[in-house]
Amino acid sequence: MNWKNNISPIEKVVVTFLLLAIATATGAATAAAEPETVNPYRYLDWVSGEEIAAMPEDQRPAHSGMCEGYYISPPSLTTAADPAHSDVQASADHFDTLPDGTNVLTGDVVLKQGSRELYSDEVKMNRATRATELNGNVKIRQPGMLILGERAKVNLNEKQLDVTDTEYVIHQIHVHGSAGRIYNPDDQILILDHSSYTTCEPNDNSWVIKAKQIKIDQSEGWGEVKGAQVQVGGVPILYLPWWTFPIDDRRQTGFLFPTIGSGQNGLDFSVPYYLNLAPNLDATLTPRFLSDRGSMMESEFRYLSENTKGDIGGGYLPDDQEFGDSRNLITWHHVGHYDKWVNKVDYTRVSDSDYFLDLDTTLNTSSTAHLNQRTDMRYYGDTWNFGGQVQSFQTIDELIPDNTLPYRMLPQLSALGRFPMGDSPLEFKLGTEYTYFEHPEKIVTGPTTAERIRLIPSASYNFRRAWGFVQPKLSYYQRYYDMNQVNLTDDERNLSNGIFSVDSGLYLDRPFEMAGSRYLQTLEPRLFYLYSPYKDQNDLPTFDTAKTSFSYEQLFRENRFTGGDRVGDANQISLGLTSRLINEQTGQEEINVSIGQIFYLRDRKVQLTQNNPPEETTLSPFVARINWLIDSEWSWRAETQMDTQENNLDSIVTGFRYRAENGNLMNLSYNFYDDGAVGADPLAEKINQTDFSFIWSVSQRWGLIGRWGYDLEEQRSYDTVFGIEYESCCWRARLVNRRYLRESNDPSLVVEPSQGIYVQFELKGLGGLGGSVDTMLDDAISGYQLRENSRPSGF
Repeated sequence: MNWKNNISPIEKVVVTFLLLAIATATGAATAAAEPETVNPYRYLDWVSGEEIAAMPEDQRPAHSGMCEGYYISPPSLTTAADPAHSDVQASADHFDTLPDGTNVLTGDVVLKQGSRELYSDEVKMNRATRATELNGNVKIRQPGMLILGERAKVNLNEKQLDVTDTEYVIHQIHVHGSAGRIYNPDDQILILDHSSYTTCEPNDNSWVIKAKQIKIDQSEGWGEVKGAQVQVGGVPILYLPWWTFPIDDRRQTGFLFPTIGSGQNGLDFSVPYYLNLAPNLDATLTPRFLSDRGSMMESEFRYLSENTKGDIGGGYLPDDQEFGDSRNLITWHHVGHYDKWVNKVDYTRVSDSDYFLDLDTTLNTSSTAHLNQRTDMRYYGDTWNFGGQVQSFQTIDELIPDNTLPYRMLPQLSALGRFPMGDSPLEFKLGTEYTYFEHPEKIVTGPTTAERIRLIPSASYNFRRAWGFVQPKLSYYQRYYDMNQVNLTDDERNLSNGIFSVDSGLYLDRPFEMAGSRYLQTLEPRLFYLYSPYKDQNDLPTFDTAKTSFSYEQLFRENRFTGGDRVGDANQISLGLTSRLINEQTGQEEINVSIGQIFYLRDRKVQLTQNNPPEETTLSPFVARINWLIDSEWSWRAETQMDTQENNLDSIVTGFRYRAENGNLMNLSYNFYDDGAVGADPLAEKINQTDFSFIWSVSQRWGLIGRWGYDLEEQRSYDTVFGIEYESCCWRARLVNRRYLRESNDPSLVVEPSQGIYVQFELKGLGGLGGSVDTMLDDAISGYQLRENSRPSGF
């Protein structure tokens, strides 16, 4: 069969999928039409599923059931001695010795030397050199390998063999095939000339590699193929002049299986090349072809040492045919630990704001409105902690005004000292911080540069007992600013704030029995008082400050702002109650319920800007949350906020999650946020969305994949994924269609629809095609990657 010129590569993949399905279905139909009473492939050490089921449980292999059987080496070989330290034992119907001292054995000849066994119709062995010739019905066994042939030369001393007209089995990697010649130039290397290679069942031709030469290096864990043709269902689909593939989990330099897809950029095809540079260093070079844009290169370098780990990545498209210019991406992530020192780097830069929107990437980075460009170094001592960081951003959301772009910190230096008073509950702390801010734009309404110094001493008394705790705390916030701003006459500011708080709680519990299990139920009431006098801060800019999102944790925080430019005024009491249900036999927390609310004793005048009015409510939203482990498969979580004064539902986040031992998973969630809620961000939009996703096996071999995200407010789907997956004994495939809303390049539109067809294809034991499908599904379906990592062996 020849591919026609008008068939695209993506169509080839789909046709390949169909050929495999037809080949597998044909094999299944044949097996159904001719039920086996005798295992015809026992000579290949193939043990049928019925035979495996009849074996003692402790002797059964880790068999997934995907294959109708398993290659099992005789148990006697695994317990036999090393051939190098074993004598040769021989048996035959006839024995003779030639004048030159060569022993000739004929008729059911068996030679055994430890864990190595040789069988043949005739054997000639030189007693001095142990050079051995075998003729007729040759069978050579050693742990993990079986070779059958017509003729062979074996040297029992030097562990060399040379076999012609062969069939072979490598048990550990579930491989069998044939070869014109098999020989081993080294103890751990096997070379197969004019050979075939497959992980399919003996009677299955779903796929096979036919090659001029295959080299299997068991010491390195990789195979090397020269002059290979990949056949699917007996039809050649791919020619590989040279190629490498893994035979176990170890790494080796070579080409990985390509990735192919179709979407907004037309055909998207890439061929990764993996470089195993050292045990702790590797790299991947990925040439990538986008039919609508051109050819590009992506690369990633990874390193790992006793103290450091990280990755450096880059992408370069020299001439984007749609964009009209070159495009590039650089990313670096680093973490280093040196005794008490820790340093980190998180850096991403792109050539233009639409890079991620147009090109996406498989590198270790993701798109956000502000790309982080940060490095820091921290010291963690017994008394003092020190830190220093430099941070900048690249803003790729063009809708964000220049005035509101985040400030750079060049640098920020901090220190925190802890001074406990011996065994006393009394503890003093001293926090200090210096930051130099710089705005990325030269002309802005606020400061272009500024220096800020913060000094935060505090004292607390932490009284704790088994039944509860009381912790009064007094903090003092001192801030100094020196700002550089156009038309600013008073460029210095000095402001101080005091904060007093008392945090307290009780711990009550009771054991009881229910449904034959022992439980412990806790009741943990918590009372938190916070007082902070009002100080006018409207004339201070907000360099790194934002208002925190309200949640249960916010009930017990000293400051309702993050960053260092606002200290919220407060006179309030927070009440919270948590109850947990713990299974004492398993130690699992099966239910955790928390409720709480803040009672404001005065208005809150301090806001981010003077345009924000004071908050005059006397009650915060009533917040409640629950986490319930319903059973070993089902769980439920929910958090809701209710404005009890206006009788308004502010927000709901809830979802059910299902995880089964067979890999089935399902997620059902609902997310609601009212843009008119108390304390809502004026720029926030109302959210009213549902999300349903699943991966479900409808049989042992067939499965369904899906996601449906629906916006109830806009009455439209924002992400729809549907696909099928099929797994047989020796191959696995997925075909997935995705339609979703993406940010539009058209300024008149916020979002626009986009669609992609994704194919993932794996020949078991060789590798997979379509790795980008994993990335897409991991983003779309919660729990996907964990499910993939825990999948059992596919044979």
